[in-house]
Amino acid sequence: MKKINRFLMIYMVVITVLCICMCYLAFSANEKKDNLKEVRSQITTTAEKKQTKAVKKVKATYSLKILDGSLAVINNKTKEVFEYTDMKKENLPADIKNMLKENFIFENREEVYHFLESYSS
Repeated sequence: MKKINRFLMIYMVVITVLCICMCYLAFSANEKKDNLKEVRSQITTTAEKKQTKAVKKVKATYSLKILDGSLAVINNKTKEVFEYTDMKKENLPADIKNMLKENFIFENREEVYHFLESYSS
């Protein structure tokens, strides 16, 4: 009789622990979804603020183009070459090739320099 009671106690403890784990996972998944929604809303409000600032003041943006077989940074405001890089067209990674196809725009010089530093080494 004692063995049966001991077995039932262990069984109840295991079931209780499993229920607690399942509840924890269910509620933590909901919190993650809520956090993701909050982050997305913050990003959209930040993007909207940037767009309104851009409408008020036209500032220089930068893009990438292939000129003379090398990657060049173009100032979109003046349409002039801001900087030539030593990155050759045939050696460009797939990420940069995709950016060229999508006409990716950098908002400021710091973004351009950070991007070029990450790919230059």
